[in-house]
Amino acid sequence: MCIPLLTQSDSSSLKRRKRGKFDLWISLCLLGIWAAPAQAQNLESGEQLYRTLCARCHGMLGEGGEGPSLKRAQLLHAPDDDSLVSVIVGGIPGTGMPGSRQLRGGDGVDVAAYVRSLGQLPPETMPGDPNAGERIYRNEGNCASCHILDGEGTGIGPELSQVGQRRNLAYLRRALTDPAAEQPRLVDRYRGSLNAFLTVRIVSEYGSFEGMRVNEDAFSVQMRDLAGTIYSFDKADLISYEKALGHSLMPGYAATLSTQQVDDVVSYLMSLR
Repeated sequence: MCIPLLTQSDSSSLKRRKRGKFDLWISLCLLGIWAAPAQAQNLESGEQLYRTLCARCHGMLGEGGEGPSLKRAQLLHAPDDDSLVSVIVGGIPGTGMPGSRQLRGGDGVDVAAYVRSLGQLPPETMPGDPNAGERIYRNEGNCASCHILDGEGTGIGPELSQVGQRRNLAYLRRALTDPAAEQPRLVDRYRGSLNAFLTVRIVSEYGSFEGMRVNEDAFSVQMRDLAGTIYSFDKADLISYEKALGHSLMPGYAATLSTQQVDDVVSYLMSLR
C-alpha cells in the first residue's frame, strides 16, 4: 500500500481550508443564518412539553382560554427569556399560573423557546365593530357596574384592563353569553386551584346574603355583595353557608343582545391591550 505524504505546503493549505470553514461557521452563527441542529430538536421537545403541561389553560396554539393568550410578542410577566423560564418553572403567585417544577435540565428553556415561537402566529380577526362594542359596554350592557376598566367601574367581577392580551375570542364570547361555564381561577400555594369568583350564599342571625367570596379559612369567610359592601362572618355563628358552584352573578347576555351586538362587544374586549 502506498500512503501519500503531505508536503509542508499541502499541510499549510489544509490548515487554511479548516480555518476558513471555522471562520465561515462563526460568521453564519453571528448573523443568525445558521443554527445548530440541536435547536430544532429543542423546539420540538418544547412543543411536546407545552402540549402536556400548558395547553389545557393556554390552548394548543397559545390562543388562550382559562389562561391568557400567548400569541403576542410581549408577555406581561415575561419581558425577556430569563423571566419567561422563571414563570414557566416557578409560576406566578396569587394567580391561576402554577409552576412546572417537574421540568429538569434544559426543559424550561425548551418550553420558553416554543412559547416565544407562538408569538409569531397571526392574531385573531375581530368578528365585529369594537367602537360599537364600546358603546354597548358603557350603555346597554352597563358593564362598569361590576367590572373595572382603566381604573373606572366597580370591582365585583374580573378587571378588564388589557383583557384582550389575556383572553382569546372564544373565551370572551363564552364569558359574555354563558358566564357560569368557565370562571377565572387562581392558584394558592397551600390550597391548590381555587375559583377566583365563587358565588356564596350565607344565612346568619342578621339575615340572608349573596355575593362573591373574597377570602375564606377554616374559621371565617368574607364576601362582597353586588353593592360592593364587604362582610365578614364567623363560620361557627352561621345558620347556613352555601358555595354556589357553577353559578355566576354576571347575567348572560345571549338573550338580551343580538348576535351582532355580542360580536361587537367581543371585538371591543379584544381591542383592550
